[in-house]
Amino acid sequence: MFDFKGLVGALFINRAAEGVHDFKSATLMMAELPESDILQAQIEIVKALRQLNTNPDVSFKERSRAVPYLDEKARVLQRHLVNICEGSILDDKASPQQVLPTMLAFWREMGDAYRICIKQALQGTTRGLEKTLHQFTLRAITYHGAHAKWCWLRYLDVEANAWRNLHKLYLYAEEGGYTDAPLAAWDGSPMTDVRGEYLQTLMLSLATPDKLQPRQIETVAHWLARWSGLVQIEKHIRPHHQLFAVNLAGSTPPKRLRRDMVGDNWRYWGTEALSRHMEEIRDELKRGANPLALSLPADAGTPGNVALLQQMINLWSHDVPQPIRKQERRVAEKKISVVRGLDHIAAFLRGQRPEDGLPLVRWSVENESDGGMALVYRAVDDDKLQVGEVLCMAGFGNKPFTIGVVRRLNKTRDGQVHVGVEALTQTPVAVELTPLPGQRTITAIYAPDSLNPNHGRFIIVPEAYFADEREFQLAAQGKAWRIKLTPAIELSNNAVLTRFNVLEKVAV
Repeated sequence: MFDFKGLVGALFINRAAEGVHDFKSATLMMAELPESDILQAQIEIVKALRQLNTNPDVSFKERSRAVPYLDEKARVLQRHLVNICEGSILDDKASPQQVLPTMLAFWREMGDAYRICIKQALQGTTRGLEKTLHQFTLRAITYHGAHAKWCWLRYLDVEANAWRNLHKLYLYAEEGGYTDAPLAAWDGSPMTDVRGEYLQTLMLSLATPDKLQPRQIETVAHWLARWSGLVQIEKHIRPHHQLFAVNLAGSTPPKRLRRDMVGDNWRYWGTEALSRHMEEIRDELKRGANPLALSLPADAGTPGNVALLQQMINLWSHDVPQPIRKQERRVAEKKISVVRGLDHIAAFLRGQRPEDGLPLVRWSVENESDGGMALVYRAVDDDKLQVGEVLCMAGFGNKPFTIGVVRRLNKTRDGQVHVGVEALTQTPVAVELTPLPGQRTITAIYAPDSLNPNHGRFIIVPEAYFADEREFQLAAQGKAWRIKLTPAIELSNNAVLTRFNVLEKVAV
């Protein structure tokens, strides 16, 4: 008798098996990838991962072979794309803006691919799979952590589904009893553990990355990679000893502990040991200790990094109250003109306008206070706005010009950019600085008074020209003085806010 049922089944199986659905189809796909176009090759791998992740008919045996195989081949490609995004490699075929979506998609899909392997294995017997599941969990959490960090480096929110998967992975590790067991995620990788990798992402989210510069986010991530072992996750609430909590059954980031955060799904941790260690490191650096002797990068002792260390201590300490808003916000619906870059700001203060070639943009005001405003605009391409950038705004308050600095930044995936700006001064003056000795003149912004009473008179100079006690000739409005810079008040993005001493008046 003709096997009609078998024929129909075969037809359906073949149709369902299109694309990557097992180890063999994965190897065939990899053999056909373009060797000269790394971005396109990684895009194809992401598509293959998405096919695997959405296909429930793939067996655990095939999935657990195909996913590590794709991982091994794709890690080299991903490293190349990261180098492009960091600017250490120039690729004529791909810009940082082009590679970022693929980078994020790879980390998300590969992390989820390992999670699905674990979930599928747990539906049957796991005897003999303990080490495999441990390694898969560690890899998945590492990938989800990389995805989260790079979202924050570009001021994007980590999506709810990413948090949900991250929490599930930690729960799998708890149930498997290997949260603290050391293991190398890949051959040649350093030994680490699930708890440490999970905590690094949780604590980085608690560092308020929307208020940090990308280089500061990288620095904090480096600290957490070294010091996460000082933090322990607990199942039982102890409000006087713990500071943060996370809901493993939820899809939200960790938060400061409240007494209503109680239940089997909640996990808690304190930061006393971590804060104490950070305070010791801070004190050593202030005393002039060599950062390398403290197992830190050579630049860890710079004033900016010591200030960042103190900032994290304040955020993660029981003893320091959380900052509160000092000025009331007012809803405002209007447009203001914004100019970026010290040279352009100086030209704007001197009267140059868009018709003269000045790049001026119009942003919408969401709300404002006496000390700053919340702005929103739609980004065109990659505008590279970062926390710490200095802006000049026309239309804030009753003064013609206001100099402000970006304090908070969030970019949505549809191109909306939300910006929190602190107003620094409404009496800016464009000045010329000449390094002494030297002939080349640079542009700076002088503020005879500040909206922040702690700043007083200050000057904003390009970062590349700043050095404590460096001398300049300052020229403005037909007069000149020899000045000496004092220690920086603030290191912003490509600019330094500092005070100065006047040494003498100079004949012009």
